[in-house]
Amino acid sequence: MKKFFLMLLLGSVFTMGCNKILVQNPQSSLDATTAFTTGPAVTAGLLGAYNSFQQAPYYGTDYTLLCDLEADNLDHTGSFPTYEQVKNRAITPDNTNVLNTWNTIYQGINRVNTIIADIPNIKDASFDSAAALGEADFLRAFMYFDLMRFWGGTPSGFSDPNGQGVPLVLLPTFTASDAAPHARSSAGAVFTQILSDLSYAVANIPPINDAGRANAMAATAFRARVELYIGQYDAAAADAETVITESSGLFPTYAGIFLAKNVPSESIFELQFSATNQDGLYFYYFGRDEVATDSSLYYAYNSTVDARIPVNFYNGVDASGNAVIATSKYNDPDGSQDISLIRLSEMYLIHAEAVLRGSSPDVAMATSDLNTVRARSNATPTAAVTVSDLETAILLENRLEFPHECHRWFDLRRLGLAASTFGVTDSTKILWPIPQSEVLTSGNVIAQNPGY
Repeated sequence: MKKFFLMLLLGSVFTMGCNKILVQNPQSSLDATTAFTTGPAVTAGLLGAYNSFQQAPYYGTDYTLLCDLEADNLDHTGSFPTYEQVKNRAITPDNTNVLNTWNTIYQGINRVNTIIADIPNIKDASFDSAAALGEADFLRAFMYFDLMRFWGGTPSGFSDPNGQGVPLVLLPTFTASDAAPHARSSAGAVFTQILSDLSYAVANIPPINDAGRANAMAATAFRARVELYIGQYDAAAADAETVITESSGLFPTYAGIFLAKNVPSESIFELQFSATNQDGLYFYYFGRDEVATDSSLYYAYNSTVDARIPVNFYNGVDASGNAVIATSKYNDPDGSQDISLIRLSEMYLIHAEAVLRGSSPDVAMATSDLNTVRARSNATPTAAVTVSDLETAILLENRLEFPHECHRWFDLRRLGLAASTFGVTDSTKILWPIPQSEVLTSGNVIAQNPGY
């Protein structure tokens, strides 16, 4: 009897296979080649692209934490060995956080590439295709820039066009042939594409007042950051000045920036979260106590009256009631706090540094910019008077103003100071390793960074 049922079962399987009854295309997702055929579909797709930024391997947790952990603003107090590698600046190519961040950013780029490819095919006269393309270009530029900050450039910074780049993929992946590995482009080629995307965004995105969406001011501000990183100081100063001139000035209090969402006059571009769409920062600071504010940050302020101290060196309690030193920027238990990606104070500090390093150094202007940022937090005016001392003071001010916002490590990287600041004997380790699985599955088409 058992033999009879087995034969019947096998006969049924073979019959279904011959008649191809089991062949079924998946219905749980849209065909990317036909998904964006109308203006509303593109708008929905653009809103969905922001979700890539919100993912845990990207700004939702890891990217936001690891850059400060690799610097001197955070201590590793948890149990993740992959985080410990980052803190020790001894990352291995099989680090899963590195892999997940890489993959998440490239998945986001592919989403945006799909939208960019489809926009020219939309014939709806009421649809502002230039504005939509500008927003998509802004998002793509942001993601490529973030790839370069960890994996690209040289140990001395990002201004060498022959430095390490990343695979520059500008077309969507629809087929197996589209998914063929792309060799890494030079740093110069990647930054040229980033600036091209941003220039189109600046020219075509309307000046909407929405910190949660790409807008003309955000594109101009972000371009100023990119220009600063690659040493185009006159251009960076001009873009930062445009943003400052068009703004209504810094928000009056430092703590107030993080008590509400999209604070007018301060938040230029802010990643949106809610109780139903949470980031993981509260959990990592106060839940599993994976990271904590480094005590060196407290002493870096050199003044107990600086209003930034209780925000950035926050004495709180974790989920179990134990004392922790963290930040009040991310202390909403429901994970609904937004993450600031560009703030107005950054424009003042970019302008200050750029006018010092540019073709006509302006000590008075740089001093004024620096003191504008310091005054908001009750910090005393800078005592620096020489160009060199002001450059040092501006670098420190960036640390004091933006801890827990993913600036410190990259400021040191772009100035070629990361290795000497932290005693890294092998400077090649300043760049992150390309995920080993990417190197292997590409058949070494994607080359590993030197030193790994």
